Amino acid sequence: MKKFLFIIATCLLVLLAIFVYIKIDSSRPHHFEVTFLNVGQGDSALIQFENGQKMLVDCGANKIVLSALGRHLPFYDRTIDYVLATHPDLDHYGGCVDVLQRYNVKNIIVNGKEKVYDPYWQEWNALMHSEPGANIITMASPTVWIIASDTLQFLSPDPSLPLNVAAADSNNYSIVFKLTHGNETFLFTGDMEVPLENALMGKYCGTKTSCPAIRANVLKVGHHGSDGGSSESFLRFVNPATAVISAGVRNRYGHPALRVIRHLERVGATVLRTDKLGDIVVK
Repeated sequence: MKKFLFIIATCLLVLLAIFVYIKIDSSRPHHFEVTFLNVGQGDSALIQFENGQKMLVDCGANKIVLSALGRHLPFYDRTIDYVLATHPDLDHYGGCVDVLQRYNVKNIIVNGKEKVYDPYWQEWNALMHSEPGANIITMASPTVWIIASDTLQFLSPDPSLPLNVAAADSNNYSIVFKLTHGNETFLFTGDMEVPLENALMGKYCGTKTSCPAIRANVLKVGHHGSDGGSSESFLRFVNPATAVISAGVRNRYGHPALRVIRHLERVGATVLRTDKLGDIVVK
């Protein structure tokens, strides 16, 4: 009997300690932080705002994203305010299925493109629409959001852009946005390639020598550093101090391309790669 009571008392003390830890930890002030998650051959970035809200930009290809999130979020935190899938390529939205199953997601942001012939996309679409209380937002035109004191300027998709690509082109309809936090700016590009780069430069930059609309301190390099993107003219307008490339170790696509690395070096960017560094945190 005494042994039983001792076990009960010990369990209660452990539960009390966990409760006190959660209360203390959750009451700490929040801070702004962007973490480019190492999810192998894919994209995923976690933005944490000063008001405590969180945005997950892409989810990688599979459930690896869950362990990546676990490295940066408390074990008891099961809420993500925004899940943004830049476009319906598996290495960007595949893990979002697992995120929706594990977390309470309040808002889901998509670009409106569909892959109805793809069984996995069908699963994602069904789960997205069945997520309890989730607000589905289709980003279809340029808009500006304010979260906490930060500005998110969505540049793509934009029906006014003269994109010379097929309607089925997935990469160049990626959601592209610029995040501004004080003096820090981030450009998130999904799988953007040269056609979308050219269209954005044509709309926002023209013949100017500088282009504030796409200028950013930190660039999430488009399409994992593929040879199809990151033209030197575009990079000169962005003028990043830091360029983050999300790619898998020894991936079969050859990402990132040596040509892209050379372009980034020529514009003076420090190149950080998840395949070499793991998670990359920018505060």
